[in-house]
Amino acid sequence: MVITPLHDRVLVKPIVRSLSDVLIVENREKFNEGTVIAIGPQVADVKVGERIKYGNGTYLDWPVHKVDGEDHQLIQEGDVACVVED
Repeated sequence: MVITPLHDRVLVKPIVRSLSDVLIVENREKFNEGTVIAIGPQVADVKVGERIKYGNGTYLDWPVHKVDGEDHQLIQEGDVACVVED
């Protein structure tokens, strides 16, 4: 499946932190971290390939879309909190 974001949407591949396949850990972080995979034509502040922090504390409730068998989230640019640089 190919997802092409429209307007101010950003397709993000979340960076998932797996501690164990047995333990269930409640995520208390306010932001998720992920890599920008694609952007819509009205996105101005992030670029494809950048690592970002996004969300508002409820990102775990946002829909997840499977692309080539991997989880992705489609968010609005306004939900991006910052670009993470190494």
